[in-house]
Amino acid sequence: MERIGIIDLGSNSVRLVIVEVDDNRAYYQRENLKETVRLISDIDENGLLSEKAMHYAIETIHLFVRLCKTRRVDHLITVATAAARQASNRKIFMERIKQETNLDFKVLSGEEEAYYGYLGTINTMPQTSGLIADLGGGSVKLVSFVDRMLENSNHLPFGSVTLTNTYKTMDRPDYKHLQELEKDLTRTYRSLPWIQGNHPIIGVGGTFRSLARVVRKAKDYVPDITDAFELDYEDVKNCYQQLSQMTLEERLTVPGLERARADIIVAGTAAIKCLMEVSGRQQIIISTTSIRDGLLYEYLHRYTKDPIVLSVITHHIDNLILYYRLEENHLRRVSNLAVTLFDQIYKLHGLNGFERRLLLIASLLHEIGSVIDVEGRDKHTLYMLLNAPVHGLTHRERVIAAYVAASHDDLYLANIDQYVTNGPLLAEDIDLIKKLAILLQIAHALDRSQTGTVTRIKAEVLEDKCLITIHAKSNAELEINDAQRREKAFAKIFGRSLSVIHGDTLY
Repeated sequence: MERIGIIDLGSNSVRLVIVEVDDNRAYYQRENLKETVRLISDIDENGLLSEKAMHYAIETIHLFVRLCKTRRVDHLITVATAAARQASNRKIFMERIKQETNLDFKVLSGEEEAYYGYLGTINTMPQTSGLIADLGGGSVKLVSFVDRMLENSNHLPFGSVTLTNTYKTMDRPDYKHLQELEKDLTRTYRSLPWIQGNHPIIGVGGTFRSLARVVRKAKDYVPDITDAFELDYEDVKNCYQQLSQMTLEERLTVPGLERARADIIVAGTAAIKCLMEVSGRQQIIISTTSIRDGLLYEYLHRYTKDPIVLSVITHHIDNLILYYRLEENHLRRVSNLAVTLFDQIYKLHGLNGFERRLLLIASLLHEIGSVIDVEGRDKHTLYMLLNAPVHGLTHRERVIAAYVAASHDDLYLANIDQYVTNGPLLAEDIDLIKKLAILLQIAHALDRSQTGTVTRIKAEVLEDKCLITIHAKSNAELEINDAQRREKAFAKIFGRSLSVIHGDTLY
């Protein structure tokens, strides 16, 4: 097993993540710590970082190094971004860090910072084309990508903290200052015509995450997940109008708004709003990744030099199966049986590739709740799939797959109505979940002994029933009886009886 630590000395905060990589190369984040240091606020008119800021940053790094030693971190990656890059006394600052902590921090160029942000995002988001906007304290990194490949990139020398200081938006801002801020942002964005397009903006950074939490709280939205949460232009505009009319003290009470960002949220939201207006992109999808994720993928793929995963959802499903040591052979047998059944009774359900994919995902992860406890596995599976790092899905896809997986033994729809009234589900998705769940239940039953007894199935839709003929390599009475137990539920959903019988056997 290996533990990797990544320390990111940013403009607004210093962050540490610790990732555990086990012997089969599955990985999982064990720590994610942040200390707000605001280096970028302590650069004077001559570009010099103050002694106070440097001391605070170095003390924070010391603290993180001690934690890494306690956690037995094997390899440490250390980088610094915009504030260190822009400081005229950068060399002195880096030498002090080296002397006092024995760490060599690499100061990333704007292009490198944009690339690592792209790398982290492209390996965790389902979108194949769009505009990544990584809004930090002292810079904005913009990357356009098409078919998952980087097309254009640029970094702009302003961020939430520097804009706040320049345009005096910390407390209730003056209307004239807001006009000036928006005018300058618009002019800067217009100098980059390649940012225009129809695909969504992928929002990276603390300002995007804070904005998403504020909108979620205002709507009582469920699930309580920031990653892949979707915002539209009206959401952003309304938040900007509301927050810009508040005092700092009033903003501190806004539900969902992190206290450490209450002073910089107005300028940050203005940067987002103007970006949407100039680019013509009407949707934002929030990504909780960062340059730290990009650095991690580069390290994990250091031997192949190919850090972009082939399929986002497949990669993260495989990682969860390996990390939690789930019974992979059983899961893959069940998923194969489920999609085979789906394909063979197409004229009965009339569903398409979108639903087939969700059935496949649910089938591969239907046992994940057992890592908490086999008792109450249904509710534990639902919880895990709504909280574990399952990247590559929209919220709607994630909730549907979670309920289908949780229903692999019996239908489990606890609290599902709130995901319709206050979440991403459509009213008709409840019926969809029931249809996919019964197919998963039959497939799971056909590998009930987890021995691979059932090797092949043939499902036929007859006038009055659905006939499933199984071929087995040994006695499959347990599997047949358990699958047949689903007859009543199957008939209720599809309007036909279910019959599961033996075909040829190999024993």
